[in-house]
Amino acid sequence: MNRLLTIVCGWGVMLLSSCMDTSVVDADISGLQPQGLTRFDGTIYEYLQHGDLNLGVTYDSLMLLMNYEEPDCPVVLKFSELKRCLQDEAGQYTFMAIPDSCFRYALQELNRYRRLNELMIDSDDFSEETPELEKYAAGELTLNKLLNYRKDIERRDEKNPEKKWTDSYIYKDGLDSLVCRYMTPGIYDTETLSGFSYVEGKIIQGLHNYRMNLACQRLPASGFVGGGLKDLTIYDMRNTLEKEKWESAKMLWTDIYAKNGIIHVLLPQHEFGFGRFIQYFRNVGHEK
Repeated sequence: MNRLLTIVCGWGVMLLSSCMDTSVVDADISGLQPQGLTRFDGTIYEYLQHGDLNLGVTYDSLMLLMNYEEPDCPVVLKFSELKRCLQDEAGQYTFMAIPDSCFRYALQELNRYRRLNELMIDSDDFSEETPELEKYAAGELTLNKLLNYRKDIERRDEKNPEKKWTDSYIYKDGLDSLVCRYMTPGIYDTETLSGFSYVEGKIIQGLHNYRMNLACQRLPASGFVGGGLKDLTIYDMRNTLEKEKWESAKMLWTDIYAKNGIIHVLLPQHEFGFGRFIQYFRNVGHEK
């Protein structure tokens, strides 16, 4: 999803503040029996700041997005509202924490798609007149490039040449929409979710008008039904009640109790955005 803005002629390209590219850390959980925290003496935001040494995951990419600020941003972003919620000690929220390698996996798949479909941008293709922000599409895309990319295309009415305008293409709202889907108001630990049918699950909604679903069950253990590990799944409902069309992701660890809610940690192999990354960002640099 990219946001196309229509702007009156004469509004120049607005320079966006740049920030350092985020580094990501992979967590190898093959054969691992994770022993994570059950309580964190701080807010959900502070937990993300510190990372989780017990599970071997960090959240630098997530922090980059939540701390992104742009004065006079031409679209409404909720990064700062998400940050405020996760810092609010008086609040009650459930957050599916997204490790760095989830972002890395999504970016790898996006850049692989762009290479295979000859959508990669070569920096040699730019002229001296090419705006700096448009040059962000060169090479492999990163979160930093997606946040700061902008392309302005001047248009003219064929029937009325005097009427002209500028279309601006930006993508930061796509990132904003995706990341905000992993948080919902309310406390949904595995005990609470076990009160709902695993088939139906519990529909949740984040800061944007988009529905997700949480479902929890106990796996069998030693022949006892429901005596094993907690199996917590989050589903992207794809705006449909037909469950066979949903996309799912599992948790590495569940039920970390913070001062303002519950944290469930997604498996590091989860692709951030539930496969929407390619759909939203594949044509960056090829707008016409």
